[in-house]
Amino acid sequence: MPTRPLMQKGEARHAPSHAFSSRHFLKLIEDTGEVGFWSADMRTDRLEASVGLYQILGLDPSQEMTFGFGLDMIHPEDRAAHGDQITVLRSGQPIAREFRIIRPDRTKRWILHRAEVVLGSDGKPIQGMGVVFDVTARHDSVRSMEQRHDRFNALLSATAAVFWINGPDGEPLEMPQWQALTGQSHAQMSGQGWLEAIHPDDRHRTAAAWMTAVSHTTPYNTDYRILCADGVYRWFNARGVPILNRDGSVREWVGVCLSVPGQNRYGSSKSCAAGAPSIPDIEQQILTPAQIRGARGITGLSKDELARRANVSVSTIVRLEDGASGVRPRIDTVLAVRQALEQAGIEFTFEPNGKPGLREV
Repeated sequence: MPTRPLMQKGEARHAPSHAFSSRHFLKLIEDTGEVGFWSADMRTDRLEASVGLYQILGLDPSQEMTFGFGLDMIHPEDRAAHGDQITVLRSGQPIAREFRIIRPDRTKRWILHRAEVVLGSDGKPIQGMGVVFDVTARHDSVRSMEQRHDRFNALLSATAAVFWINGPDGEPLEMPQWQALTGQSHAQMSGQGWLEAIHPDDRHRTAAAWMTAVSHTTPYNTDYRILCADGVYRWFNARGVPILNRDGSVREWVGVCLSVPGQNRYGSSKSCAAGAPSIPDIEQQILTPAQIRGARGITGLSKDELARRANVSVSTIVRLEDGASGVRPRIDTVLAVRQALEQAGIEFTFEPNGKPGLREV
């Protein structure tokens, strides 16, 4: 309903000069640019529109409107479903529709139209009134969220990743991709059941890493083998972080399991087949800071160059060479550095009763 008809004749005379009228309130609302009003005499098709409605439709306020004026602006794809609004109102029924329009400048907008009619003594509609909301921003927001969701799913698919959500206590909530990967049912993976899909040799270490992350509210990052639905164990890197409430409590955990195709936790299957140390041997043959410093001295590799060859950060090399560092390196990180140094001509020695050493080859 337009601003003018809402202004009662006696309102200005009896209201204090400092009071706000209905006109002021409606102007305040319309100034947002997201709402407009109309009223129409359904016997003459004469329509009055508020300034806000003209703004939403992208029209000049001096332009005359008729009762069915806006129907021509409905988007062609929405016209079949929403072109009957005048007919519905003439039948005495209210409407609430959401559809697209194309304005004269060819821009598209989403609008929400709510309207109803007043019946005369003969039971026929004599007056219509409605309100129009510009809801384009809401539709754009929804579309943006859908696009992000589609991109996220595409990324998961491209990386063969498994996305998971756990409760604040660390127990599984939503893990449909895990179920598809392992063949476990929701009941089987609930509680600590998901650990049954982990290789027995990795299970204790995985459980300990997860419980440590949950109890200390710290990011989770570990590697383990998963028994897949086809009966084959495959290596995955699992990472997760806590999502916190405003008070600092954990709302949930979110994470992802990234597959490492053709590669186990400590290197490629090719390197293992070529005579590289087995996994248990490697765990016993952690390079010492002195070995890494000595190997760099022999080869002449700078920290930057060694980091580049091992595909790790320079700060990682700094930590590995610092004997006082309290950060325990990941096995696969140490192996990458070791392989880079071995390829540069270093052989590391681990005598049963001697100190770890190295020699040039």
